[in-house]
Amino acid sequence: MKIKSTALENSEGKRTKWKPVLLLTLLIVCSAVIWTSTALAESTHPFAISVADLKQNLTNPNIIIIDVREAEDYQAGHIPGAINIDVTKLQTKSNAILKPIPKVEEILGSSGIDSSKELVLYGKEREIAFLGFWMFDYLGVPKVRILDGGIEAWKAADGRISTEAKTLPAATFRANPNASRYATVQQVLSSLKDPNVQIVDARTPDEYIGEDIRSLRGGHIPGAINIPYEENFQGEGTTLKPFDELQKLYASKLDKNKSIIVYCQTGTRSTNTYFILRELGYNVRNFDASWIQWGSNLSLPAENYTPLC
Repeated sequence: MKIKSTALENSEGKRTKWKPVLLLTLLIVCSAVIWTSTALAESTHPFAISVADLKQNLTNPNIIIIDVREAEDYQAGHIPGAINIDVTKLQTKSNAILKPIPKVEEILGSSGIDSSKELVLYGKEREIAFLGFWMFDYLGVPKVRILDGGIEAWKAADGRISTEAKTLPAATFRANPNASRYATVQQVLSSLKDPNVQIVDARTPDEYIGEDIRSLRGGHIPGAINIPYEENFQGEGTTLKPFDELQKLYASKLDKNKSIIVYCQTGTRSTNTYFILRELGYNVRNFDASWIQWGSNLSLPAENYTPLC
């Protein structure tokens, strides 16, 4: 294809000739800029997958797509090929902590989970998929990712929706729990005297200062740093902020040379912060019992103590 010389007006109104080689170079540069901008719009998170990438991998035999929402949501419409595991079923009803390992193994095995494959989790809103990520990460599954933006992002990108349920043959799931990913009440209590441990409260500022009481008392664990998990998302949506932006946020508040325990009300919102800190390379564990148990045990210390009544 021949490229003709092109004349453009400069700021003085004079005609300027563009030689073919210069014009071609300009077109290449502009194309590169456009391509780069598009690429950056995709998820840059190492533990997340973008909608575009998942669309290309719907039939990948090495990936298990898991819809972690409730059964009713799954039945109403889900990503094609996804199986359904409501991760709240892996928790106890009384205090919303992870069920005993043998019971979890039974549930996941009956669902056909093969830990040698990559698991891609998605949910709705901002929390539930990250709860699933923490669970599988703690259980020792080596390859787990989150669909950035969840079902909302999938639908916004005109992703196909299916109502055809998919199940997998039962498998033998063997957990390999990583104790360094899980914090108990006693471990949190002991850490209060350890200068090498930082505690992050992922709840709202009102919960942190004791104005919003959701247990027998309000307040927070002594010494905890309040970084609301909402700060991890773009605006009011479900898509995560860019990786480098979150890197700067947490570097300004936390010491990467110290270990971290993160908590919230029930240990769910905190799993989003857990996910981010794991991506960023922090040594972090999730306090599963969180404030719902800590705040209800009046023998445990608290700052900004506010009684329920």
